[in-house]
Amino acid sequence: MRILLILSFFLSTLFSTALDNKLNFILQNQPQQLSNYVSEQKLIKKLYQKNHNFPLWIGHAHNFNSLREILSNPYFNYKNKDFYQSEIEQYTYLLHDNMNLNMNVQELSRLDILLTRAYVRMASFIVKSDINWDLVQTKLKQMKDEKDITANWEMVRKKTPSSSKLFNAIKNQNIKGFFNSLIPSKRQYKELIEALSFYQNLPPMERIKYERDLKLGDRHPYIVSIKKYLMATGDLYNRNNTSELFDNDLKRALFSYKSRFKLKQNGLIDKVLVYYMNKPTSHLIDKIIVNLDKLKVFPTRFPDEYIRVNLPDFKMNYIRNGQSILEMRAVVGRPERPTPIFSSYMTYLEINPYWNIPENLVRRDLIVALQEHPDYLKEHNIRVFYGWNKKSEMKNFKPSMLAPYADVSKGHIPYRFVQYPGDDNALGRIKFMFPNKYSVYLHDTDNKSLFQYRYRVYSSGCMRLAKPFELLEVLKSRISYKYQSILNKYRDTLINKVIKFNKKLPVHTTYFTVFKRNGLTYFRKDIYEYDKFIQESQIKEF
Repeated sequence: MRILLILSFFLSTLFSTALDNKLNFILQNQPQQLSNYVSEQKLIKKLYQKNHNFPLWIGHAHNFNSLREILSNPYFNYKNKDFYQSEIEQYTYLLHDNMNLNMNVQELSRLDILLTRAYVRMASFIVKSDINWDLVQTKLKQMKDEKDITANWEMVRKKTPSSSKLFNAIKNQNIKGFFNSLIPSKRQYKELIEALSFYQNLPPMERIKYERDLKLGDRHPYIVSIKKYLMATGDLYNRNNTSELFDNDLKRALFSYKSRFKLKQNGLIDKVLVYYMNKPTSHLIDKIIVNLDKLKVFPTRFPDEYIRVNLPDFKMNYIRNGQSILEMRAVVGRPERPTPIFSSYMTYLEINPYWNIPENLVRRDLIVALQEHPDYLKEHNIRVFYGWNKKSEMKNFKPSMLAPYADVSKGHIPYRFVQYPGDDNALGRIKFMFPNKYSVYLHDTDNKSLFQYRYRVYSSGCMRLAKPFELLEVLKSRISYKYQSILNKYRDTLINKVIKFNKKLPVHTTYFTVFKRNGLTYFRKDIYEYDKFIQESQIKEF
């Protein structure tokens, strides 16, 4: 503490015309010393210009010490990146009471510039991370050519703060507060940082040797290793329970652990469980870091009230003031037809909906179905119309008329296929509409059996809900009283009814494979391989 106080006093009183002159010379004549990147050179020059080309850090103890602390603070620098910390510390040792300012202006100007460069880089990292998001988008687009997969992710791209904002934080001696203001989705970010710290500080885990499947009531020596592991991960609360018995404590802990990794809840210690427990902790740390990176391309903050569908978790949540007031299982797009990641507004719902089958699904699915089952249209209550702008139904349609359009080069399909309301309608009895260019929405389904699966990737892009009429109950406040009173009437018929909201509701689809719930960290499979793309797109020379 004494050393820090001396340094603070010295920095606060430091003044050198020679240093000012040297720094000004570099700014005017040697911009390459500021940075290797032209855009960064320009930003650093603007910062110094706002300070009349005087040092930004030397002579300003509070800012100097704040920045040094932030650069090594894992809350901000969660990848422990080198923002010139080692070089900065080397030059910092030059600062002492008896130093000759005129003899060290070269080193001191270098130190001030390094601190400014680190400041700019840190701000950029907080806002964008060290990921080349353009490359991630390129990888998504390449899936179309390589695998015929259309992957859409509307990233919220943020810019490095302006020179004015950066300078004002320095001028107001509020660097930490400024960096805190740049943190995206603060609650989720903080939870992921906590999860990262937990797993980084987890003691080395001994490898567990699988012996045989075990169930409640069994005894075996390797149960002790299982219990120790679950104590370390926070799933087993009774830290005194180190017996060889598969007891109820262990049963509850296994349920917790398997829920967190979406493993089959079979009540057993088996090979799959031991395999997951033997995975390197570094694998989990990498997943947490990728999700921290991902926060940078989602909204900085979500609304007070909104619907979120987290695709890898196969869950829909209605969020109000940061709390989930309704949660239910969802079926999302399969890997070859991924649900897009985007934001929109729900503006109306439709009871007993018609399903206008999209052209891409006609090509991919309906043509094949008709080849195998010529009566498919009749059996599934699907009718055919002339194009999308005409209401006249075709009475003489034959499957052979559609077959040529399996070839995309034949152009648009001149027919429109509509499945009418009914219990076998693919959209079920209700759909919730948030207009978007992808033609995806939340809806009921005629196939309720899909919700029993752990990995619910069975749709062509839309999101099917396990209990859509529970969502309708929550949404009633957005529907005029006139329509609230007749909802049940339409549920008992096959009459189509569109009901508009009197207040739109934000809807966000997200892709978080790590998140906190009930104080524990949950991990989900990278179903669309987007996490892999992000890891492959890290900028090495950031």
